[in-house]
Amino acid sequence: MAPYQNEIAHHIAELVKIRSVQEEAEPGKPFGSGVDRALAYMLELADAMGFRTKNVDGYAGHAEYGSGDRLAAVLVHLDTVQEGEGWTYPPLGGLIEDGRIIGRGASDNKGPAVVALFCLKAIRDLGLPIRNRIRVIFGTNEESGMKDMDYYFAKEPLPNMAFVPDAGYPIFNVEMGNTLVEVSHTRDRSPGQERLRIESLTGGLPTALLPAKCKVRIASGPVSDGEWREQLKRRTSLTAEIAGDGSVEIAANGNSADPPSNAIADMMEWLAGLPYKTDADPLVVFLNEKLGHETNGQSLGIQRSDELSGSTIVFLKQILTAGDTVTAIMNIRYPVTEDGDRLLGLVEEQAESFGLKTTITRHLRPVYVPPEHPVIRTLSRVYERATGDKAVLLRMGAGTYARKLNNNGVAFGAGLPGGVDTNVHRPDEFVRIEDMMKHAEICLQGLYELAIEES
Repeated sequence: MAPYQNEIAHHIAELVKIRSVQEEAEPGKPFGSGVDRALAYMLELADAMGFRTKNVDGYAGHAEYGSGDRLAAVLVHLDTVQEGEGWTYPPLGGLIEDGRIIGRGASDNKGPAVVALFCLKAIRDLGLPIRNRIRVIFGTNEESGMKDMDYYFAKEPLPNMAFVPDAGYPIFNVEMGNTLVEVSHTRDRSPGQERLRIESLTGGLPTALLPAKCKVRIASGPVSDGEWREQLKRRTSLTAEIAGDGSVEIAANGNSADPPSNAIADMMEWLAGLPYKTDADPLVVFLNEKLGHETNGQSLGIQRSDELSGSTIVFLKQILTAGDTVTAIMNIRYPVTEDGDRLLGLVEEQAESFGLKTTITRHLRPVYVPPEHPVIRTLSRVYERATGDKAVLLRMGAGTYARKLNNNGVAFGAGLPGGVDTNVHRPDEFVRIEDMMKHAEICLQGLYELAIEES
């Protein structure tokens, strides 16, 4: 892959310059114009290389090489999370500096996307004999629900074997069930209600694992400044600004301790302990009693575990206010041997007992590919030959496109064991060119081995 290094670096940098965050749908652009530009860039590049390409209604696309009934594939995504704050480099600059490419998506997942296409080019340029068709599939909605792959695979065949370079090495053959659950309360704002009025309650970000901040603004009411200060003494991590009109804004800041503090859980604990009722109490009390700082779902009645994937993981992710409605978002990750629908039903029952409404906004089903599966055997052989290390099978709570492959594909790469933190989903995301080229060698061999696999 060395002869392609300069081209690979150039195209990663150019792709990073395209802002491919999900936006409002447009005709033929289901996830917005930026994502569509990124898809067009890669398909035009593949066209220029001479591959067969197809754009599947703006949801996804592919570049294909070879012939045969069986299909091997590598799945990558071109969408990114939002840039966020705190960058010291231009987030869409695609800057190449000190052997790194810096910008949103450089590591997740635009670098591996460009590498996958050049691996396909290398197989063709080297004239390597293959038995199966090979596709590089470009997705556009991985960060926001994977609706792209649902649409794509309704139109196109599932690969017989595939891998997804959107995690790390060696091989992730277990991906826990992963859900986002909204729990909401619509407040009674009619006159005469003897409750403190919460004007806003916000915390967390959609792309952050744990909320670092949470703020509540409470309208002026019968509580004096002195009483607020007394209540704030209960939790020294809170800070407050008391306005001249008697309103108060209180902030909770999480920390990176072990275990880290969840700012929303901190705020719920404080609000639930007030001697005054608020108009968001049903949600506040539910979150404090049934989630709080727990991470295993015990108080929700959904604590489960198995040998393959470990224990249920539950945490508060985000809280927000829209009009009279306050909504909390929790992330639930459950073991592969569990019935996710049944667990979510238990959560719904608990929320209903507090008068709350639940909505499942994402439910990614678990993945388990057994060690004896041909894709595991093949990729294990590739990894061990390339590195000299044993191909240990790993598990994750997050998710990749492997969830859409009917247990015929796994996450394989691109992060190297012991590699540097590339700031995925954080400011100053980057990828080291040297690391990407090491991944390219493994990716090339993995794609070739799947392409010669017999049925």
